[in-house]
Amino acid sequence: VIAPRFGRLPTGAIKPFGWSLNQARVQAEGLAGHLRDFDSYVAGSIWVPGGSIEYSEMHESGPYWFNGMIALAFQLEDQRLIGQLREFLDFNLDNQQPDGWIGPDWNMSIPRLVWPRYLVLLGLIQYAEADPSQTERIVDAMHRFASLVHQIWSNNQQGQPSNGFNFDYQFVRWEELILSLEWLFDNFPRGKEAELLESMRMVRTSGFDWKNKWYTDTNFPKEAVRSCLLSSSVDFTATLLLALKSEALAYRFTGDESDKQSTFDRLDLLYKYHGRASGTFSADEHLAGLDPSRGYFSPFVIEQIFSLAVIYQIFGNNSIADRAEKLAYNALPAALMPDWKSHQYDQEVNQIWAKEMNPPPWGNNGPDSNVFGFEPNYPCCTVNHPQAYPKFWANSFVTDANGTSLIHAFLGPATFSGRLGSSNRVEVDTLYPFGPSLTYTVSARQAFDFKIRVPDWAQSGKSTISLNNGRAARLNVDASSFHIVKVPARTTTFKVTLDMPTTIEARPNGAIAVNRGPLLYAIDLQFNDTFDNHTQAHTLLPTGEWRLAIDASSIRVIDKSADISELPFYAWAADSSPVSMTADACQIEWGLTKGTASTPPTSPNACVGPKLKVNLTPFGAAKLRLGEIPTM
Repeated sequence: VIAPRFGRLPTGAIKPFGWSLNQARVQAEGLAGHLRDFDSYVAGSIWVPGGSIEYSEMHESGPYWFNGMIALAFQLEDQRLIGQLREFLDFNLDNQQPDGWIGPDWNMSIPRLVWPRYLVLLGLIQYAEADPSQTERIVDAMHRFASLVHQIWSNNQQGQPSNGFNFDYQFVRWEELILSLEWLFDNFPRGKEAELLESMRMVRTSGFDWKNKWYTDTNFPKEAVRSCLLSSSVDFTATLLLALKSEALAYRFTGDESDKQSTFDRLDLLYKYHGRASGTFSADEHLAGLDPSRGYFSPFVIEQIFSLAVIYQIFGNNSIADRAEKLAYNALPAALMPDWKSHQYDQEVNQIWAKEMNPPPWGNNGPDSNVFGFEPNYPCCTVNHPQAYPKFWANSFVTDANGTSLIHAFLGPATFSGRLGSSNRVEVDTLYPFGPSLTYTVSARQAFDFKIRVPDWAQSGKSTISLNNGRAARLNVDASSFHIVKVPARTTTFKVTLDMPTTIEARPNGAIAVNRGPLLYAIDLQFNDTFDNHTQAHTLLPTGEWRLAIDASSIRVIDKSADISELPFYAWAADSSPVSMTADACQIEWGLTKGTASTPPTSPNACVGPKLKVNLTPFGAAKLRLGEIPTM
């Protein structure tokens, strides 16, 4: 099995810091941190003691929660959350069946449903890394289950979509199981390398062939999908996002260069034909084309971030890490209220209101999909959303292949404590992505190479570094997009300042997207917020004109990041960013499609009202906004 380009660090070794630590606390105090307390599909799941409630026959609510909460709990060292997770762990490992089966009994009249166990295994990996006292016990359980997987697939007993919709994910999301098998192979093979490798091959071969039946120039849909293709689970967007990494994981045991090429081809296809300015692609359950009047749903942003982290670690391409940051700092926070207590199921780049829309404009999602609420549309988003930022932070540092160099891959405030030959600690103090400067404090007992990933947009020759308060020098970016600092065996500080130019991206119909560094800036539409205390739903309605076009040449940046040392507690509130923009604008003719903003009218546009000034704020903080903006 081919080693990844970069090595993962154990869950808990990397912790959020600065504004991201506050963000972690926001999540723990918000919806994510209380699902086990009051969400019936988690608190009453058949995966916890006394539980009997599931939202579907997929039995995935408890496993989604377990997989999504472990990183956050250990990053915060939150004993309340760790206790809840430990209860889940104990209940399921203590009741593991003699043949290795984990979790609730199955209906013996149909094949075993392995799909939710994919998620449990991902959670077990994180728990084993974060709590050494449980590592051996967890690995024992995983190996027993892995041997059962080998038996099930060897005997062709794994089930197919024809056995019922609950088997669809088992068929199309096979890469999630392979990820766990590869982790065992890499870290705790216990002499079972041949069995694990054979299982990987069988699981891939029996699953949906993403490489040849979907992500090809011939088969891939290049326009909006109006109805299900092949099966509802194949072109269901979250599945597409999970499958981004399928051939990257397969490449590790095939060595087939076409698997590697397929990984990058599928990314090109998705963003070329369905891309959005917020860093993701459009799909309000199924692929939605380039028309921003169609939305995209939040769970696939969450899954996409993790898939990109896996791909980056396997292949090391800088553009992949750039895209992960783009998602984490734009599309992700845009889908949640600043207190992280309410989320959307579907969000829009041009979001002129957040309300019930009936008939809904989405592919096959319900009227409340656009509302910020506790459980809009499907409950899977509620139980799955907690993993996004914690896993992003957990993958923000990696090592080189031999484990002797530390790499800051996903930029942002964080700390690392661990061993690279000897004990080391790294602290990154920064407002990034809201500001361009990152201050590193590295305490090392033994000299090592510390590498900072430099985003493609910052490789202008103007980005700088100063060591120990010395004179600033230009970053020396190598072919892997790293600047290397030779850290001696003592405490070293250095400050990196990235060149953050404002760039204009062309969008369909001559609209534009305004970017600065990893952030997309959007026209911030003011709104009234009506809160329903029963459903915890926020209905947002604009208080002013939304049919706007701007003069791109008039954009001015207001950067106060050098004047502050920290962000407000709610970093993604509309007034929290130290950087904003202004532009000249005017009202234009712009209609509705299915109750939401239609495709931006072709630019340039004639004004139908006087000129005015508009404010542009980070996309993730603007709950009503124009992100793909017509010009005047």
